[in-house]
Amino acid sequence: MSLSVSGLLKPVNVRNDVSHNWQIMQIVYKFYNEQKFTDILFEFPYTKYKFTAHRLILAAASPYFLELFDNADDDCNSLTVTKMESDTFEQLVIYCYNGQTNITTGNAERMAKGAMLLRLYDVVDICVNYMMDHINDFIVRKLITLATEMEYKKFETRLLAYIVKNFEQLNQNGEIFDLNVAQWKFIIKELDVNVGAQADIFRAIKGWYEYKATERQQYLPDLIGSLALNEFDSDFLRQQIKPLPGCEALATEALTKRGELPSWVAVQTRGEDRFGYKDILLYNQAKEEWVKVISLEIEKFYFSTAFMENSLFFIGGIKTNGASATVLRYNLLTNKFSEIPSLKTDRFSSSVAVVNNSIYVIGGTNDSMDPLLSMECYSTSTGRWEYTSHLFMYRTLAGVAILNDDIYLIGGKDFHVVNSVERYNIVTKRWYYCEGMAEARENPGVVAHKGYIYAIGGCPKDLKTVERYDPKQDKWTKIASLNVARRHICAAAIGDQLWAFGGVIGPAQRDDTVEVYNVTSDKWLVKKKLPVTGEFDCVTLPTSLADNLK
Repeated sequence: MSLSVSGLLKPVNVRNDVSHNWQIMQIVYKFYNEQKFTDILFEFPYTKYKFTAHRLILAAASPYFLELFDNADDDCNSLTVTKMESDTFEQLVIYCYNGQTNITTGNAERMAKGAMLLRLYDVVDICVNYMMDHINDFIVRKLITLATEMEYKKFETRLLAYIVKNFEQLNQNGEIFDLNVAQWKFIIKELDVNVGAQADIFRAIKGWYEYKATERQQYLPDLIGSLALNEFDSDFLRQQIKPLPGCEALATEALTKRGELPSWVAVQTRGEDRFGYKDILLYNQAKEEWVKVISLEIEKFYFSTAFMENSLFFIGGIKTNGASATVLRYNLLTNKFSEIPSLKTDRFSSSVAVVNNSIYVIGGTNDSMDPLLSMECYSTSTGRWEYTSHLFMYRTLAGVAILNDDIYLIGGKDFHVVNSVERYNIVTKRWYYCEGMAEARENPGVVAHKGYIYAIGGCPKDLKTVERYDPKQDKWTKIASLNVARRHICAAAIGDQLWAFGGVIGPAQRDDTVEVYNVTSDKWLVKKKLPVTGEFDCVTLPTSLADNLK
């Protein structure tokens, strides 16, 4: 009778003991140290140093060694190492045996490069973590070169994130001159979020280009084209960008597109010179600040400002002889003043709105210092002012906003400061009551922004508080307060941001504070101050016309 092998051998369950594997590897590592049973010799040029190791261990730990031994001749029992110094190579071989290595400031860069060559990615990560955790002990320029040479994405991503976070300091120290084009593009994209000044980024790129102009000139247009060129001032485009090699077409295209984009202009309705020159400010999108561009001789104050058909209109106001009905027109194509027909009523501190190519002048104060009930409308098609629907109540020093072609008149005062709100519908030509604000406000900053209307500050006492109106719910809600309480605030919706600037504090102190509302954090952030103090009206006009103010 015969027995099968399966009948003789019965399976036995053996416990998987991690310590068994560890003990075996300790013995193998001991053999390595004693140079026993080794089968491959490593030699190094220009030195007598050599050592041996076990092919099996190295091939199991490193894909590089596996390929190397697979492709080597059967009788090959020695290799000359030329791409790595002996100390680094031996440390990495030891890691293959015991999974341990000692990284220091002195060897981290060499170990990272060597581990990358041997495809020991765990060691690469250890080196990268060490260098990033101790980055002040390294030269960032050298790390940029190392990351580029290694082509290890995890290292490059962490290093570039550090550069973005510390861009200004590293740029000043000349640490970013060795970035490549792809790295620059990543940084430009991220800095658009973290650094507001596009001009600063441009200057950094220009410095990078000039460091090695001959070899980098071919990449310059690609990098400059990655910037938000439409946000640059027209003079900057002409004087700084257009002369750069290969960038003339970029500047020309940006100038064309920029001319079609909106610009924000703030007209000083009262400053130090009440009956003379008024300062005109222009918002610089690249620097995120207001700059003075020109002063215009407007011999009145507390007038109202409107923009329509290539022109700024300065409406009503107070002249040397009292309240005025005159309307000055400043043509931005010719840079010349002219007068159009006067208002039917002398008035100052009126609210003004431009809808469907018509200017509406609402309420205000007459020469007897009484608030007004009337509204006048002017269109270039008729060339004259006509009375239209009266307000529900006498009102002066009110805020005004336009939303969905409706005109909202907010706060102000009749003979007392009020919290009431009226809405004028262009189609029905009628006024309607809206829900009143939580607080009465005279001289508030008012603007429509992303489907809401904001009422900012005001008086009778200088207010910090801000309210937001939802027209769908006909409801006001309080949001974060300003940092500086004031009245006569000028409000503007610029892109995705809500701005509040200028105004008056106390008896007669004109203020230059600029604040921007952060919707996400519900906070007002203080920005760079205005170049001049005063009370302002803000209007939006095409950039091509705004550039004519310079």
